[in-house]
Amino acid sequence: LGSDPVISVEGHQDGGIRVVCRSDRWYSQPEAQWRDLQGQILPLASKNIAQEANGLFQAEIAVVITEESNQKVSCCVRNPLLNQERKTAISLAELYFPQDNPWTVALGVILPLMAVLMALASYCFWKQSRVK
Repeated sequence: LGSDPVISVEGHQDGGIRVVCRSDRWYSQPEAQWRDLQGQILPLASKNIAQEANGLFQAEIAVVITEESNQKVSCCVRNPLLNQERKTAISLAELYFPQDNPWTVALGVILPLMAVLMALASYCFWKQSRVK
């Protein structure tokens, strides 16, 4: 039976948070998967199961957790020959998820509008000075 899975949070990706699970020292190639709170298998962002020089296997799987998805997930690494598994879970707080700041949205609307109004005002002043 291999080592307990170790989970690390590796930053923001695709509007969510990339979480990686690593486990090593497995005899026979293990199966690794992410599961949500209900035990449903989550789609992987990446998967790498490799044999080390000593003949044992290591597994590394990643998932991107979004705010809409369940924020408590578990990493399960299983030896299919012995039908035994090791599992570790993590729960992510909402504050870790990227948020759209209302000020950023407001500035994104106001600044282009002001630029158009300034260009229109400049044109009107130029046209008025030309008439004089």
